[in-house]
Amino acid sequence: MRKLEGRGALVTGGASGIGAATAKHFAEAGAKVVIADIDDSGGEAVLRDIRAAGGEAHYRHVDVTDRAAVRRMVHDAAATLGGLAVLFNNAMTSPSADFTEDERWNLMLESGLSAYWAAATEAAPLLARSGYGAIVNNASIAGTRLGLDFASEAYSAAKAGVIGLTRKLAKRFGPQAVRSNCICPGIIETPRWRSPGLEEPQFARRYRQMAPLGRFGKPDEVAKLVLFLACDDSSFITGQDIAIDGGFTTALRFESIDFG
Repeated sequence: MRKLEGRGALVTGGASGIGAATAKHFAEAGAKVVIADIDDSGGEAVLRDIRAAGGEAHYRHVDVTDRAAVRRMVHDAAATLGGLAVLFNNAMTSPSADFTEDERWNLMLESGLSAYWAAATEAAPLLARSGYGAIVNNASIAGTRLGLDFASEAYSAAKAGVIGLTRKLAKRFGPQAVRSNCICPGIIETPRWRSPGLEEPQFARRYRQMAPLGRFGKPDEVAKLVLFLACDDSSFITGQDIAIDGGFTTALRFESIDFG
């Protein structure tokens, strides 16, 4: 069903992984999509896939560590699409191995939290004007109650901030009929854990086995949750953080895992 028929949707970090899967699901649901990313080749590939399937999509190069560029991105997307109804804040820049702790902290908090705030607050009046306004933010189980050793302090702090930001956005913009929710993915089959078809690293196997479902999640599975939160099926849901993690955060299987 085309649950976003004719609506403008902006997806940051749409060149790969969860962002790419979401952009494609939005387009299949009838949305007009702007894909924003710093990875031009990946973004253009997603763009071609959407257009080949008969969808409408556009690509825009954006560095989400530049707050002014993030705000321009929002208005450019609305102008390109003839309005904006959905914002999926998904991008987060990964630091290089040689970054200092301060550089790592600043990069991840700017790209993974401040950029979400800048995009959401800039987009809110446009989303309200559409009559269907929905903000979906990508957080993580690393931002919930677990101090996970596979997530850095900077990453965990940014993702916890996204959850708090989501609630405040829901309160601030709810009276304008703009909903705000966030997803908290667990171990998803993306390059961070394992690219599809590649051998599973030992560290990933350990955490996969801890989850009751015992497998990686797929980007498509996460994208379907984002689509649900972006469309009218979730019209009375706002201010929520929803884990999509195979039960990892609620029912860890410590007793049956070989930690050797």
